[in-house]
Amino acid sequence: MLAKEQSVAFAGENPAVITLYRVRRQMPHYHREALEIIMCLRGTVEVYSMHEKHVLHAGDIKEADTYDIHTVTAADMDEDNLVASFHFDLTHPLFAGKGYELLYYVCSSDGADEARQPALNTLRRYLWALLYEALRGGHADRTVELSSGILQTLRDSFQYFNDINLDDTYSRDMQDRFEHIIAYMLENYADRITMRDICQIEHLNYNYLSQFFKTTSLKTFRAFLHEIRVYHSEHLLLCRPELSVPEVGYACGFSDPKFFYREFRKKHGHTPHQHRIWYREYNRLAMEDTVFMLAEKKQELLDCIAGFYSDMVCEELSLCF
Repeated sequence: MLAKEQSVAFAGENPAVITLYRVRRQMPHYHREALEIIMCLRGTVEVYSMHEKHVLHAGDIKEADTYDIHTVTAADMDEDNLVASFHFDLTHPLFAGKGYELLYYVCSSDGADEARQPALNTLRRYLWALLYEALRGGHADRTVELSSGILQTLRDSFQYFNDINLDDTYSRDMQDRFEHIIAYMLENYADRITMRDICQIEHLNYNYLSQFFKTTSLKTFRAFLHEIRVYHSEHLLLCRPELSVPEVGYACGFSDPKFFYREFRKKHGHTPHQHRIWYREYNRLAMEDTVFMLAEKKQELLDCIAGFYSDMVCEELSLCF
């Protein structure tokens, strides 16, 4: 196994848990029922998510969806870094049944365009406030309020819809419809799906949906379907190494192994076989994180929060130093 499912221990009715650690070279993993936001607090770390590399400096964040295979590694093994991972329980009543687990999000400090910088800053403030709340005991109502605000900000500003809707032509109504389309395709990607099927299910005009895809960075419905299939193929490649590459392609809806190879290479820049080799070599040097209790680093964390937001109005976050 080149990547593993990693469970998250949520405490009681709490919808969120924060893990504080010093990282060296994590084993690639994913969380089937939890959404994660990684925040670098000190030093510089590299996050590989779906094999895309993101460099995080102090204050930077990167989100990982429930099925995103990801890993965090130190940019400099001799540097004393500090990282916080915020995990949100998508089975919690606060989020369950609202489709959060069936959406793509695209959120990272090094990938947010100028238009989404205000939303990114809002997200950071929520995260700092949630960390502060955990440091002072984690009042249940406040934790729920902040957790809800974090996931709603992701949904409003960092959905895949926002990333591909290049000129913001389409309304909130189309975003809601796109949520339904993604959910359906994520549940049925291994089957034969056509745009006409989607139009019937969503009661959309065929030409309207076709035009929608033409105005996005995807250009076509088929390109979107292939991207979803390639996305899920990584799980089988890394979590089911006993499967051959053609078997992985068939399982994800590709009827032609050569076409699967081509689409995978278009997305990742190398073949499925090379993908496995890269992770096999990476994992040879994997190391356990050094995990800290929040109380161990309380003053250091308070200094981090104050350092980033000393020039802002603390009441916005209910931070009372």
